[in-house]
Amino acid sequence: MIYHFILNPKAGRSRKQKNIESIIKAACQKRKLSYHIYYTTMPGDATEYVRSMLRISSDVQRFISVGGDGTLNEIVNSAPLLENAEFGIIPYGSGNDFVRNFDNTDVFFSIDAQLDGEAAKLDLIKYNDAYTVNMINIGFDCTAARFAAKFKKRKLIGKTFSYTLGVMKAFFGKIGTKMKLTFDDGTVFDDVYTLTAIGNGSFCGGGYRALPYAKLDDGIANVCSVKKVSRLTLLRFISSYKKGTHLEKEKIKNYFLTKEASHFKVEFSSPVPVCVDGEIKGAMTLDVEVIPKAFNFVIPKGSSYR
Repeated sequence: MIYHFILNPKAGRSRKQKNIESIIKAACQKRKLSYHIYYTTMPGDATEYVRSMLRISSDVQRFISVGGDGTLNEIVNSAPLLENAEFGIIPYGSGNDFVRNFDNTDVFFSIDAQLDGEAAKLDLIKYNDAYTVNMINIGFDCTAARFAAKFKKRKLIGKTFSYTLGVMKAFFGKIGTKMKLTFDDGTVFDDVYTLTAIGNGSFCGGGYRALPYAKLDDGIANVCSVKKVSRLTLLRFISSYKKGTHLEKEKIKNYFLTKEASHFKVEFSSPVPVCVDGEIKGAMTLDVEVIPKAFNFVIPKGSSYR
């Protein structure tokens, strides 16, 4: 097997990340492994690197991204459905929401655990011509992520607090997105919504459990839309939304529309920003389809899907 460690120098600001290259080299050299270390230089760079390596060799290759959910998204989009490609993550990003779907997440930082990890087949959600490994957020969540990305660039603001500030700024901005979701069984959501989460995983925004019943390998996408509500109402349930208890509480659950589906379409009245695995994209329509068991994800030794 050939091992690749793809480092995004712009992801996160952890001091530990500064020493990661020497730790990788020591671990791989001790085992006498074939390995490469690659630093990304721009968006999309990780995707092209993986594609080029897979063109060179048909051997099984393990690509470990050292960064956030966006970097993992990039490498997975390079070669979904390819049997000889395995993908993993050392979560040095800002949100690190994908790994929250697993237990004992500390082992994700261990190079030895990554090298000894086993690959499991997980689903992907295809939207138009690209894929998300975790979640698509529209509306309030996306606006908060956009503001958080700007706050992260300021040296004195930590990566966790940046999203809190993003939520606060989004709270005082325009709230509500006109959209229509059409499901294959005839169900239609057509209204102005405060936010909509479409996911394979449960978490977004650095720990908000927006989709508490989502599973990474069940062949379906979970959808949760929040009806347009006042700022005061939004304040009432935002804590429950973060904890993942919002669909259980009688007093607030009626504000949420939920659905499970393997295929549906999303239409907007005008182009809007959408947040895909923490990265901001733009869209007028989304054709959403679950691709079961689509990619090989490396679960580090000592962790498991929870």
